[in-house]
Amino acid sequence: MMQSKLLDFWGSLQTNEKRMIKIILFLLPIIITSIYLIDISKKISSKKLNLEIVKSSHDYVYNKALNFQKYALAQKALSEYPEKSDFILSESLRYPLIDFQLGEEEGGMFVAFKGKSVINYSQFLESLANHPEITIVSLSITPSQELHQVKAFIR
Repeated sequence: MMQSKLLDFWGSLQTNEKRMIKIILFLLPIIITSIYLIDISKKISSKKLNLEIVKSSHDYVYNKALNFQKYALAQKALSEYPEKSDFILSESLRYPLIDFQLGEEEGGMFVAFKGKSVINYSQFLESLANHPEITIVSLSITPSQELHQVKAFIR
């Protein structure tokens, strides 16, 4: 019964009206799908933004924790080794440095060593710089094929 009424209604329409209804019925799913996809895109963008915010917060807290750990290690070393030379020697044992030398030249202290890994000797120099009584005045690095010759003047 409902079908016959729809067929009668369709038959009574003019060609322009039929064309408009066909266009509307064709465009309606496209519009609904587009709105759905745009909504999904906005949600994804929002989630990405939230993820970036959480990531930057995590990185901030992680870096603060690392800085605190370095500070705590420096304070511990300072309490265990009140003399700068004792502290420098103890730190040099933590890193694989070759031909380590601690001495005085031209009225200032220096450390000289060879190292295979830039990361190792940069961490060593950073640990020295974290000490409140040590300041690195100058640094010279001479690269070679296998080892890097490093000399740092400290105050």
